[in-house]
Amino acid sequence: MSFDPHALKLYVDGSCLRNPGGNSGHAAWLEYPSDWDMPDRPLDLVGFHESTNNRMELRAVIWAYRWIQDQGNGLGVSRVQIITDSQYVYEYVRLAHTWKQNRWRNAQNRPVENSDLWKEILSLRNKMIVRTDLEWMLGKKSAITRAVDKSAKEAAKHATETDRGFHSGKIGRTKNKVGGAALLFPASGQQARIRIYQTSAFSSGENKIKFQLFSEEQQDYFAKFVAYASPEVGLGLHRQHTYNVQFNANPKYPVIEAVVEEL
Repeated sequence: MSFDPHALKLYVDGSCLRNPGGNSGHAAWLEYPSDWDMPDRPLDLVGFHESTNNRMELRAVIWAYRWIQDQGNGLGVSRVQIITDSQYVYEYVRLAHTWKQNRWRNAQNRPVENSDLWKEILSLRNKMIVRTDLEWMLGKKSAITRAVDKSAKEAAKHATETDRGFHSGKIGRTKNKVGGAALLFPASGQQARIRIYQTSAFSSGENKIKFQLFSEEQQDYFAKFVAYASPEVGLGLHRQHTYNVQFNANPKYPVIEAVVEEL
């Protein structure tokens, strides 16, 4: 991928050593316009005690916007490109305005994660003096992307800061090994037997619940799913506990509506 040779470029990256909730960090490297004949250089790296990969990718972009804003017209260029390898940031930044208008819920009415950082990005983008574009590039494919990746990991190893917007919730291991990410539960108004392995809360109080589903055929818990719950229901769901629960009938926004019984 080619970028504007006359633009100042900030390569940013985020890292979480044990996602989610592990030591995390983000970093930025600077690449000067090609005709300046100046070497790439590191700008900064920041480590946090607990966070997630996605929050670090967002914080890296926020750091870059702030740096550009602070430098102002002294940058000596008419264009700056912030380059991230995070598809999460690059793909969703175009939806952030819509989420804001929808009170930080997505098209399926599910609460948007990391809304505190998305709000900050929107605010900063509206205040830029110099033209600033967010670009995507596959990571670790050039010397500078490998360098910023290494710096982000190094930042995570020397954590000093607290990511105050990160809510760790309660995390436990699944008792039988199941790979892959948790999928949205295909809610259809059914009751189901589940075992909780992670709970977390949004700023609105709504809970995000990750669990394994019990299979009558296998007589064991399998797969990993995610659903949501009101604060009242979520407070009664504890990790490593098993429950019969009642789901709503919306597979795009699965909600645990009630706990039928704890097993």
